[in-house]
Amino acid sequence: MQGVVFHELRGYAEHRLGPRGWDSLLENAGLPRRIYLAFRDYPDAEVVSLVDAASRMTGKSRQRVLEELGERLGPSLLRTYGVLVEPQWTVLDMVEHLERLHQQVRRDAQLRPPSVFCQRVRRDLVQVSYSSPRKLCGLGIGTIRGLARHLGQTVVVSERRCMHQGAVTCELDVSLLS
Repeated sequence: MQGVVFHELRGYAEHRLGPRGWDSLLENAGLPRRIYLAFRDYPDAEVVSLVDAASRMTGKSRQRVLEELGERLGPSLLRTYGVLVEPQWTVLDMVEHLERLHQQVRRDAQLRPPSVFCQRVRRDLVQVSYSSPRKLCGLGIGTIRGLARHLGQTVVVSERRCMHQGAVTCELDVSLLS
């Protein structure tokens, strides 16, 4: 998992749990204090442990924690990878071209973003198919919402199928409201 996710998870913990939130989260997850670098990959198990600990500590579901984390992550990813995005793009354009953006990120052999298939169905609708052993669809949903809010746009993300309910892939409809 990319270090930028851990960076945003730290911000999430400090926002939700207070100034010592990150230290408390690491302790609750059974992880040592360490510095996560944005452009480095870290074990998926560490982010899972931290998200599960955040769920216990906040009383929110794991899915909700992932969505809230994604809402923070969206603008951060845009700041980091904005050079890959056309200035006139809407959030739907970004989602539509997500796999192309991921291909650029994968040029760094350490980084492993998930594979997704995105198809523009209508001017105001993109369908997303996501499959990953990580099963972090909530992070993707939140990231889309966070990007939209950052861009001053409104989206509705609805899940048609989910790996957490036994589906092979998560299937999302992402609609841009005018």
